[in-house]
Amino acid sequence: MKSNNNFYNSASIYYDKMIDFESALQKRKILLSNFIENKIKSVADVGCGTGVDSISLSQLGLNVNSFDPSLEMINAAQTNSEKHNCKIMIYNYAANNIPKSFYNKFDLVVSLGNTLANIPFGMIEKSVVKLFRLLKKDGRVLIQILNYEKILEDKERIVNITKKDIEYFIRFYDFNKKDITFNILKFNTDQTTKKELISTKIFPYTSKELKKVFKEAGFKKIELFGGLDKKPFDAKTSNDLILFAHK
Repeated sequence: MKSNNNFYNSASIYYDKMIDFESALQKRKILLSNFIENKIKSVADVGCGTGVDSISLSQLGLNVNSFDPSLEMINAAQTNSEKHNCKIMIYNYAANNIPKSFYNKFDLVVSLGNTLANIPFGMIEKSVVKLFRLLKKDGRVLIQILNYEKILEDKERIVNITKKDIEYFIRFYDFNKKDITFNILKFNTDQTTKKELISTKIFPYTSKELKKVFKEAGFKKIELFGGLDKKPFDAKTSNDLILFAHK
C-alpha cells in the first residue's frame, strides 16, 4: 500500500496513456465551458494531476494556477502545458497546504478527477475551508468525484479496463469497513507474467456529507449534478457527483 503521493508519483509515468490525455482534453474543454461565465477570469485547479483540466481552462481563456501534492504529477503537468503552449503557474501543494498568499485570488476553484476522494476523513473540513478562502467575494467552486453512494451499494470492484497499444490498465477497488483501496494493475499483453500493481486508500464521501462540509465552510448556494453536462444527480444511478457552490 502506497501513500497517496507515492501512488500518484508512480502512476504519473503512464497516467496520460491510461486516460488518453488528448481525447480527455477535448472532452473536458467542452464540458467545462458549461460553467464558465464572462466574469470568470482567474481559476485555481486543485489536484491538477498531469494538467488536463488546467490546460482545458487555459485554452478557454482563463488565467490558471494549479496545485497538486504529487511532485511527479506536476512535473508532467508542466511538460504538458508547455507542449500545448499554455502559460500555467503550477505549485506543489496539497489542498490543505496552499499558502495564504493565494487567498481571495480566484473567481473559480475547480477540483476534478476525484481529487476530494483522496483526502482523508480528518482533513476534508480543513481542505474545503481552504477552497473557500482561495475565492474572491463572489467566487464559485466546481467539484467532481465519483458517486460513492452508488459504488458502495453496488460493490462493483472493476472501475475501468483500458488497453493502449500492448498495455492493459485495470483500475479496481477493494472495499474496506470505512475506506476503499484503489488499485491500478498494469501489464503488457506479450509479458503477462510481468505485472505492476500499485494501491492507495481513498475515502468515499457521499453527496450528503459533502453538502454538509461545504455549507459549514461558508458556501451558500450549493447545486448537485450527475455530470459536467449538468444532468440531474441521482444517488442510485449517476456515475459522477458534481458539486457547484457559490461563496
